[in-house]
Amino acid sequence: MISKNYHSMQYERLFNEHPIPMWIYEKTSLRFLSVNEAAVQKYGYNKSEFRQLTLKDIREPEEVLNFMENVTERCNGAQYRGIWKHRKKNGDNFFVEIYSHPTIYYGKEARFIMAKDIDQQVRSAKEAHELGVRYELLTQATNDAIYDKNLITNTLTWNHGLLNLFHHNEADAGTDLVQWWQNNLHPADSKRILTSLDECILSGNRYWSEEYRFLCADGCYKYVIDRAFIVYENACPLRMIGMIQDIDKHVKQAQRLEEQNQTLREIAWINSHEIRRPVVSILSIAGLFDKSNQDIHLNSRLMEWLHESTKQLDAVIHKIEYKAKDIK
Repeated sequence: MISKNYHSMQYERLFNEHPIPMWIYEKTSLRFLSVNEAAVQKYGYNKSEFRQLTLKDIREPEEVLNFMENVTERCNGAQYRGIWKHRKKNGDNFFVEIYSHPTIYYGKEARFIMAKDIDQQVRSAKEAHELGVRYELLTQATNDAIYDKNLITNTLTWNHGLLNLFHHNEADAGTDLVQWWQNNLHPADSKRILTSLDECILSGNRYWSEEYRFLCADGCYKYVIDRAFIVYENACPLRMIGMIQDIDKHVKQAQRLEEQNQTLREIAWINSHEIRRPVVSILSIAGLFDKSNQDIHLNSRLMEWLHESTKQLDAVIHKIEYKAKDIK
């Protein structure tokens, strides 16, 4: 028959050699009664030092009150599980997930504790939460349309910019947002944009940027610039996060300036070419007039030519005036 001492030794060995920090504390005083080697390595106290401490000593002073309230309310004989921040001997803090249940240790009412280090998971989750908050604040602070495209599932999510920028809502877009985006590209831009995006992903580039026209809810097209960052894993494209910015006013203003420049160039050409012909004719005719007025027939003929050249000059001036009206 296996003795109780044998079972006790096996339990002690399992307790001491377990890779997760464990201890037993007295319920009334909160003093450590026994700790395993993993706890010694993790917290930096040796076993003798641990026996001089209470659970309050492995916590920051500002968390002790909350801890004591939890001990009173939760550690009343039932099993308990929770996440706490502990402090090592050197002052470093880290997060642990506590598993606790009641026990009797050498006749004392006690609790058995297993403290699993989850510091990296908690901090990663906290960082992800903070990134999520910053992302949400960014989307609220800008009128640009921000999107997140899953390149594996070919699904797309938008922020509120979809409504602000194009006056579309989710009901307009339906469920297939990728196809909806493609359908609203200007027909003259669609092939160029889709080809550019495919080539960017196939070549493994991380950055993509293009200008195109996108259909608004009122049926008009708006010029936009689309900039995106593509995330890869093992050369496989995973996500595409981008921002679409309204550049309609800038593009149309540039177009108007170009039209004005073209008009000015045309006016300059008219001044340098067309207007010179009737002016030269008028000057030449004026030089041929018989000032003594003896050759009435010649002067009469010259007057007809002068009248015709003046009409040509007047037509050119009206042409310049008409062109000048296009400059706004």
